[in-house]
Amino acid sequence: MIQQNPSNTDELAAELRRIVEQAEALMDAAGAEHITLGGLKDRVTDTIDAAREKLADLQDEARQRGRSAAVAAESWIRANPWAAVAISAGVGLIIGGLLMRSGPAAAPDDPEV
Repeated sequence: MIQQNPSNTDELAAELRRIVEQAEALMDAAGAEHITLGGLKDRVTDTIDAAREKLADLQDEARQRGRSAAVAAESWIRANPWAAVAISAGVGLIIGGLLMRSGPAAAPDDPEV
C-alpha cells in the first residue's frame, strides 16, 4: 500500500498557503495607488511562476505515486493470481447486475414506425 508522508503534506499545505497569501497581497496592492502597473505585473508573474512550479512538482509526485501503485498492484496480482481473477469476476458480476437492473433505454413512443 502507498502511504502519504505527513511531513510532505504539511510542507505542501504551507507552500500553497504562502502562494495564496501572496495572491491576496497582490489583490490588496492592486487597489493601492502607489504601486506601479509594471511592479504589480512583475509580482503577479513571479507568483504565477511559483504556482506553476509547485503544480509541476505536484504532477511529478502524483505520476510517481501512480507508478508505485501500479507496481504494487502488479506485484500483488503476480503473487495472488487466483484471488485477482475472483475479485475481477466479482466486480464484473456486480457491474453487470447494476447494468441489467437499470434495463435498456426506453425508446420514444412513435406509433408510425
